[in-house]
Amino acid sequence: MPRRSNGGFLAKPEGQVLDALVTRVPAGIGPDALTAIGILGAMLASLGFAMSLTTSASLFLVVLGLGLNWLGDSLDGRIARHRRIERRIEGFILDNGVDLVSYLLLAIGFALSDLVSFAIPFILLALYTLLSNLSLARMLVTGVHDLAIDGVGTSELRVGFLGLAVILFLFPDMFRSMLPLLEISVLDGLSLLWAAIMLANFTLVLRRDIRLAHQADQRNAAQMEMEGLRD
Repeated sequence: MPRRSNGGFLAKPEGQVLDALVTRVPAGIGPDALTAIGILGAMLASLGFAMSLTTSASLFLVVLGLGLNWLGDSLDGRIARHRRIERRIEGFILDNGVDLVSYLLLAIGFALSDLVSFAIPFILLALYTLLSNLSLARMLVTGVHDLAIDGVGTSELRVGFLGLAVILFLFPDMFRSMLPLLEISVLDGLSLLWAAIMLANFTLVLRRDIRLAHQADQRNAAQMEMEGLRD
């Protein structure tokens, strides 16, 4: 199994909070229950976004949902390791699958709202998935599972979604207004700019990872040649 590495901007303070919480979780609540809580949170946040953030109730659902999603997703593996019941391979697959489901639920919530054009959330989801897949592929070279992409992991994304929800609730007209000449809303424009940045980042990271993989192949070939000479 690869070594986990979290280079997210919030990794250190988040880790301190989680270390304090892990010993306070009741014994009857195990990793699977926390995983279910995380999924429930994503569903609530998705519902809140789908309600277009036009009421205090919708904003409350987003805040509650993202909080539950963070709690469940961040504590399930930590609880398993703390209680020495970790399923390393199964847990790795389950955690990645649950994260993808959570992202999809949030994308659906945004798409069903009138906050942005329907296709944009799925474009952003696809681009983030591309970057995530590169991180998984990189494990073949480095043996390290990077939990964050350029300082942004799941926790940083949740904080970003939470901040966006609050801003959209407080200043809805500003982001729904149309950009001159482009005939798209301000939020659509910002979302497409983010998509362009992610695509450029994907290209740069892919080129870097290909170079790393090429160097690893050269080292492996040289090692095999040396072993052949010794035989």
